[in-house]
Amino acid sequence: METLRIGFVGAGGMGNHHAREALRREEARVAALCDPSAPARERLLSTLGAAAAGVKVYATLEEMLAAEPLDAAVITTPHTQHGAHVRACLEAGLHVRVEKPMTTTARDARELMALAEKTSKVLAIGYQRHGDGKFIKARELVQSGAIGEVRLVHVIIAQDCLDVFRPGASWRADPALSGGGHFMDTGSHINDMLLWITGLEPKRVQAFINQEGTLVDVQTAVAVEFTNGAVGSLSYTSMSPEWREEFTFYGTEGVMRFGAAEPLRVTRRGEDTILPRPASGGKAPLQNFLDAVQGKAAVQAPPICGLRVAQLTEAAYKSAHSGHPEPVG
Repeated sequence: METLRIGFVGAGGMGNHHAREALRREEARVAALCDPSAPARERLLSTLGAAAAGVKVYATLEEMLAAEPLDAAVITTPHTQHGAHVRACLEAGLHVRVEKPMTTTARDARELMALAEKTSKVLAIGYQRHGDGKFIKARELVQSGAIGEVRLVHVIIAQDCLDVFRPGASWRADPALSGGGHFMDTGSHINDMLLWITGLEPKRVQAFINQEGTLVDVQTAVAVEFTNGAVGSLSYTSMSPEWREEFTFYGTEGVMRFGAAEPLRVTRRGEDTILPRPASGGKAPLQNFLDAVQGKAAVQAPPICGLRVAQLTEAAYKSAHSGHPEPVG
C-alpha cells in the first residue's frame, strides 16, 4: 500500500481534528505543515505526538510547496483563503481535501473545478454528511421518486453559537477572513445537503439577514424559488437555546423529514409512516479522500457541490444587501 505524503495547510481546530484522523490511517503520513501562527504549529505537532518526528514546519504555504515533495494537501484555513490555497496546491501537482465552504465565491469555485480537471487531481470538500448513511439514504429515496416530485422544502438550523461571531472572538467574526457568518459557516453544510439530496436547482432568492451587533450574519431567512417551480424557506440562527437541524421535503406523493439527531421518516399518501434504514458504504471524509486519491472510490463530496453552495450563498448575500430577489447562478 502506497503511503501518501500529506501537507497540512492550517493548524487550527479542524487541522488538529484531521491530524488525529490521519494518525489512524496507515496509508497516510503527515509530512509537513504550515501556519503563520507559531503556537498553532506547536499545537498540531503536539497532536501528532510521536508521529511529529520528521514533520517539516513552515510559516507559509509557498515555503512548504517549494521545499516538500508532497502527494496531497489538507486545507483548513479561514474561508476566504481557500480559493488561493487550493489553487496553489493543485498547480503544485497535489490532490486536495479542503474544508467547507470550498470557496466563498462562485467564480473561484468554477476556476478550481476547471483546474482540478486540467491537472487530473482529486479535489474533495469536507462535507461529512455525504458519508453518513442517513443522508445517503435520504438522497437515494428522493432521487428514486419515493415522495414524487419535490414541490416545497423547509430547512432550519438553530444553534447556540453567537459568541463565536462577536467582534474579536475569532477569525469567523471577521468578514475579511470568514466571508460571512453563520450562513456561510454552518449554513454551508445545510445548503449542501438541501441541494445534494433533492437535486433541485435554485433560480432566485429573497434573503433577510440580522447581524445582532456583530460584523457578520448571525440570523438569516431565505425564500427560494427553484427552476422546476418548487419553492422553499430556509432559516438559520446562531441564537437558539437549543440545537436543532431539520429538513422537510414535501413531494407530490409524500413527505420526508429528518435531522442530524432525528431519524429519517417518509410518509406517502395513504400509507403508514416508515423509518428507512440508513444506507451503507459511506466513509469519513478523510478516508474517502485517501481512497479517491488511490483510485479506490469516487469522491463523496466533489467540487460541483462547492460551486452550487457558493452560488446560493452569493445570491442570498446579494439579496440581503439589495433588498430585492436576486438570481442564483
